[in-house]
Amino acid sequence: MLLELSEVLACPRCGPPQVMVAVVHESVGHRVTRGFLGCPTCDSRFPIEERVVHLQPQGSGEQPEASSPSRVSLAAESAMLIGAVLDLAQGSGYVLVGPELSEMADAVASLAERWEVVSLGGGRPALMAPSANVSRIIPPAGGSLPVLPGRFGSAALAGDPTPDRVRQYAAALRPLGRLAIVAPGPGSVGAMREAGLDLVAGDERVAVASRRA
Repeated sequence: MLLELSEVLACPRCGPPQVMVAVVHESVGHRVTRGFLGCPTCDSRFPIEERVVHLQPQGSGEQPEASSPSRVSLAAESAMLIGAVLDLAQGSGYVLVGPELSEMADAVASLAERWEVVSLGGGRPALMAPSANVSRIIPPAGGSLPVLPGRFGSAALAGDPTPDRVRQYAAALRPLGRLAIVAPGPGSVGAMREAGLDLVAGDERVAVASRRA
């Protein structure tokens, strides 16, 4: 996990705007490999193990979905689409990737070297080496998105997310930030508009909308 990421993550129990403090036990440069995130309000601790932040309640037994090597080529193809529609060759900042797209986080990161890809999920194709600019967060099941609003330059989801979920990801965007939904369902475009986003493009492959300035 990138150390500075603690400044944009919210405590899963207290919710925004409560930030957490990173306690580092081991690190490589600005990357925390072992330690924990602690909330100064509720005293919760969330471990960082092997660079991955675990935001599930302790003893919940939640496990990240296993990765499938057969999906590597699909992940790379979809990652190129995401990189293009979110214009990740330009600018810098944080990119928020939903759990259903966690397997392609490294492929997205390889196309966005000046961005930090924040992957909300533990999946990673076994045949792809981990990227230096990916922070993996295992989020709690359900509940609010554990990030502060207005801190992400881009975000990506897939399928037909609920309007509430689209609103949460839209709120995470900074002004003019873009949200992409890969393989959008029938309600995706409407949910984007309901969340106050302006549609940029949309077809059966991807829908893209931008947060107003």
